[in-house]
Amino acid sequence: MTKEIRSSKPEARSRVLVALRTFHSSLVIRHSLVISHSSLVIPRSLAILLIFAACASAADTAAPTMREIGPGIFQIGAIRIDQKKRTASFPGKVNMADGNIEYVLVTAEGATHESLLNTEVQPADLHFSMLLLGAKGAGITTPAPGDTPPAQINKEYLAHAPKLDGDRIQFSVKWNAGGAEKTAPVEDWIINTETNKPAPRGPWLYTGSMFRGERFAAQAEGAFAAVVTYPAALINNPRKGNDNDLIWAVNTKAVPPVDTPVEIKIKIESAPESKPEHKK
Repeated sequence: MTKEIRSSKPEARSRVLVALRTFHSSLVIRHSLVISHSSLVIPRSLAILLIFAACASAADTAAPTMREIGPGIFQIGAIRIDQKKRTASFPGKVNMADGNIEYVLVTAEGATHESLLNTEVQPADLHFSMLLLGAKGAGITTPAPGDTPPAQINKEYLAHAPKLDGDRIQFSVKWNAGGAEKTAPVEDWIINTETNKPAPRGPWLYTGSMFRGERFAAQAEGAFAAVVTYPAALINNPRKGNDNDLIWAVNTKAVPPVDTPVEIKIKIESAPESKPEHKK
């Protein structure tokens, strides 16, 4: 029998996250006490999140169900998470095939005029999934008033944008081209117009967004991933030039046509193992 955990719609989850914000930053700190759901180990903070969600207003429409589809593999709406591989995969599509960009991935309600990809998946659902996989983010649950980013990225903000930290992730896309399946790191689809070369290969940062007052910023703005520093997004670019909103563009030589379906995969990199000290 398939086991299910039902959660409330994204707006309700945002209210839940607000309620949990005072629980010692439970969105970004994994607690040692856990509750097991079959093979899935749920951090205590997320167990509480599920309880709050279950108690959400009856007027809220039910959101994606969590289903166990294999050992350590769960489906949360359109998102599939693999606990062992620490991956989250979900559908999207190519949104732009040329032009300058500030975002890598947004929702249909986000900044689609300057984003490489878009998806119907909601940021709150991905953040929930990433927390289940053990992501901690940058820990910016509520920024200081002077550090709150604008709703629209601009040159003035980028000039003093904070340097972000977070979980190192691999960010890739898979698509079909002429009957052949292809996979590429998403940075191959982005070009730095100053160097006229694709963005350097390497990890991205899962920073986990933040709150704007009572609202979870990534959900409110439909912002998954930004190529310039933007704490409101779930994912940020650590590369040189992330403080310049004029140099990033679609790599027209690599990107398939607009509306091409893609599978987006995010993989949390394992922390490097510490080497044992040798006694002298």
